[in-house]
Amino acid sequence: MFSHSFAKLSARLPSSLKYRLGTLKPMYAGLMRLGEPQARAQTAAGPLNWTIDDLTSQQYLLGTYEPYMQAAFAKFVGKGATVYDVGAHAGYHSLLCALLVGPSGRVVAFEPNPRNRESIEHQIAANPNLSVTVAPYALSDRDATLTLDVSHGSSQGYVSDHGDFAVEARRLDHLIASEGFPEPDVIKIDVEGHEENVVRGALETIDKSRPVILCDQNDDSTYSRVKALLEPRGYLVADGWPIVATSVKPLV
Repeated sequence: MFSHSFAKLSARLPSSLKYRLGTLKPMYAGLMRLGEPQARAQTAAGPLNWTIDDLTSQQYLLGTYEPYMQAAFAKFVGKGATVYDVGAHAGYHSLLCALLVGPSGRVVAFEPNPRNRESIEHQIAANPNLSVTVAPYALSDRDATLTLDVSHGSSQGYVSDHGDFAVEARRLDHLIASEGFPEPDVIKIDVEGHEENVVRGALETIDKSRPVILCDQNDDSTYSRVKALLEPRGYLVADGWPIVATSVKPLV
């Protein structure tokens, strides 16, 4: 398949060169689409149909995207589970989790960037057998209109006082208590520095549902901040890629 061959060739390029050529990504996606608008993406849970667009990475097609997070999903996500993918980007992890939960489970992809949501919707349409719902919210510790900074690219959008456009933020506790969202079994958080805020806005849900929390490392402070919130609530918080927080006792 042309797209996989091209992805393998691109993967061999030095990272420094790929970084300098970042502005050429639309051309790169166009080349991958030549004669093949849809390809098979590999994941730790099996293959997916993938509609090639400007957010497509060769790592999706080759199955090498964030192997540490894929391994964590494979360990903690089971059949029938409800998974929240907070900061879903193009939806790769959301669809991987949908393979793991099967038809009796559910995945909710939280993505405030409309460009990213459009990509996720393309991937959902290409995999109609998978159960993924897209929620257009930035999760936070308050229900408010915030701004999202995407100046570093669509995969690194973050909540900022000086963002590029307005997004609606919600507390996870509010969505579950008032908007009918299901209680989660696993929550993955990758929000470029807003992780603590997401957890603070979900403490009632965490106390009640005791989900496994998989949190990407944003900087050297991410682990200590997440641990400070969750350890007093009966969680074991393990440092690593990702940070893994598991309930060891019910909250008294």
